[in-house]
Amino acid sequence: MPLFSLKLLKSDFLKAAAKHNGLATVITFLSLSALSNSAWADIQPRSASQNYSQKSLSNAGNPAAAALIVARKDPHVMTGGSFEIGGGVEYGNLDELFGKIDELSLLFNPPSEGDDGAGSEAPPSLENPDRDYLWEDLFVEYPELEDRLEIIKTKVVTTASLLALITAEGYGKAELTSEASFVLHEDFFGGTLLFGMAYKGNSEAVGIFEEITFDSDYAKAQLKTIPDFDENDPIQEIDLSDGISLFYNPANKRVKMSVDNDSLLLVKATKIAQFSLSYSRNVIQSDAGDLYLGVKPIFYRVGLTHTSTRIGEITDTEDLFEDIKDADFIYQNGFDVDLGIVWAADHYQVGASVNSLFEHTYEFPDFDRRSFTSLKILSQLNDQSSYTMERQLKLEAGIFTDQRHWSLNLELDANAVEDPMHDDYQWFTLTGGYAADSWWLPSARLGFSRNLAGSKLAYVNAGVTVMKFINIDVATTLDTVTLDGSEMLRGANIRLGVQFDY
Repeated sequence: MPLFSLKLLKSDFLKAAAKHNGLATVITFLSLSALSNSAWADIQPRSASQNYSQKSLSNAGNPAAAALIVARKDPHVMTGGSFEIGGGVEYGNLDELFGKIDELSLLFNPPSEGDDGAGSEAPPSLENPDRDYLWEDLFVEYPELEDRLEIIKTKVVTTASLLALITAEGYGKAELTSEASFVLHEDFFGGTLLFGMAYKGNSEAVGIFEEITFDSDYAKAQLKTIPDFDENDPIQEIDLSDGISLFYNPANKRVKMSVDNDSLLLVKATKIAQFSLSYSRNVIQSDAGDLYLGVKPIFYRVGLTHTSTRIGEITDTEDLFEDIKDADFIYQNGFDVDLGIVWAADHYQVGASVNSLFEHTYEFPDFDRRSFTSLKILSQLNDQSSYTMERQLKLEAGIFTDQRHWSLNLELDANAVEDPMHDDYQWFTLTGGYAADSWWLPSARLGFSRNLAGSKLAYVNAGVTVMKFINIDVATTLDTVTLDGSEMLRGANIRLGVQFDY
C-alpha cells in the first residue's frame, strides 16, 4: 500500500526548493521544469481540452478521428498538424509532508551509542518490589505503569495513523506534456496517414507500508520487568511486540521508543519516448451517416529505474532524490497497437477506441530484497517491479448543431488503468462549446472531468481557440488543500497548442 507519491521532473532543483519552502515550492517548480524532462501522468485527460466541434488533429485521441476531421474540412479546424505542450500540478491533502516522513524516520531508529534518552518522557520513579511480590498485582501497586502502557499505545496508534494518513493523502504530482502530430497524406490508399511523437518522463517516491500490530497484553507483561533493574544496569531493550521496542536507561529512568519495521520509500523514475503512424479511413457512406475505422501502431522506447530506502535509514528526505538522479536507467523497446471506430452523422457522432491492445510489460531493475524480512513488503516490492501498459476501452459521443458551431461531448474510460507510477486513472469528461468560423472571434469551451478511480478528483475545464490556430486550455479542481500553512487548490493545469495547415 503506497504511503505517498511525489512525481518529480527536475531533481537538480528539488533539494533547494524543498529546503526553503517545502512541498508547495517543490511542486510549483516542477510545473515550470524544462520540457526535456516532461512527465505524462494523466493528471488531466488529454481529451478535455477540445470538444467534438473543435477537435484538432492529435495523435492522442481516437485513431479513426483523423480521416473524419480531414473529410469535414470545417472552416474552424486546421488539418495539417498540431503541436501542444502543457503542465499541471496535483496535491494530496496533507501538510508538511517531508517533515512527517523525517519524523517517522526518527521514531524508527533505536537510540545511538551514548544516547541516554534525553528529551524522552521520564518513566515512573520506582523501587524494586519484594521478591515474593505477586507480579499480577504490580500494576495495582504501581499505577504509573498503566499510564506508561497507555502512553506507548498512544505512540503506536499515532505512528500507525500517520502512516495511514500519508497512505491516503500524502502525495504531490506534477506533469509536463509534449506532443506533435503531422498529416503525411490525406489520401493514402483512400485514407489519412498521420505521424505522431511524444516524450514522457516521470519520477515518484512511493511509500510501502508494513502494518504495525501492537499486543497490549504482551507489552504489559514486558513492562512489569522495569522494576527489576537498578541504576547500575546498562540500557535495556524491552520488546513490546511486533518490532516495537522500549529502550530504558535505569540510571536516569528515561526511555525512547523504537519501531523495527520494513516500511520503506521506493523512488521510481521512467523515461518514455513514443512514435506512432496511424491510418484511418471511411469504410461506409450512407444518408444516415459515415463509418470510420483507424489503426495506430506505436513504437516505445522505455527507460526505468528505482532506488529504495527503509524509513529507519532516512536521514533527510531531500537526499532520496539525489539518489534517483544518479541512478542508471534500463532501456527496453516495445510495440503496441491502438484501434478506433467512429460513426458520424449530421448532428451526432459516437465512437470507441482500444488503447494498448497487446499490453506490453516493462521491467524495473531488480530490487535488493536481502534487507527485508516482511513477506508483505516483499510481495509489494514484486508488485512494483514492472509496469504494464494496460489495455483501456474509451467511449465517446457528441451532439452538435448545423456546421457544428454548438456542441456537447461526452467521453468515458470504460475501465481504470495504472500509469508507470501505479496510480489509477479512469476519466469521465463532459464538454460543451462554441466554434467560430472567423479569425477574429474566438472559439470557447467549458467542461467537467472526474477521475473515477485513484484520487477521485474532479476538474472544471475551460478553453479558447484564438485566430483559429492557437489553443489555450486550463483546468482546476474545486477541492483545496493546506500546504505549508496556506490553502491552495488541489490541482490545476494549463495547455498551449497550435494547429496548422501546410
